[in-house]
Amino acid sequence: MTDFIAHLPIAAVTNPILLWLFKHGWEDPDWGQMPINQVALGLVLHDLGNRLADRALQEQVKAIAQKVVAENAQRIAK
Repeated sequence: MTDFIAHLPIAAVTNPILLWLFKHGWEDPDWGQMPINQVALGLVLHDLGNRLADRALQEQVKAIAQKVVAENAQRIAK
């Protein structure tokens, strides 16, 4: 069975702060485990969800992204 590897262009993310972080700020191998990193990933996922052609899939991806952002934002606010 052949592995399927998809490469998303960095241009898929339009937020300049997230672009800078993707390019320069995430060298830490444990990156993504902290709530602030989860919020950033959720925002990127939400943006990518807007670009899906399948409306049902788009809603599912956006709902998951919103849940990730909401739960981790609450942890940050505490």
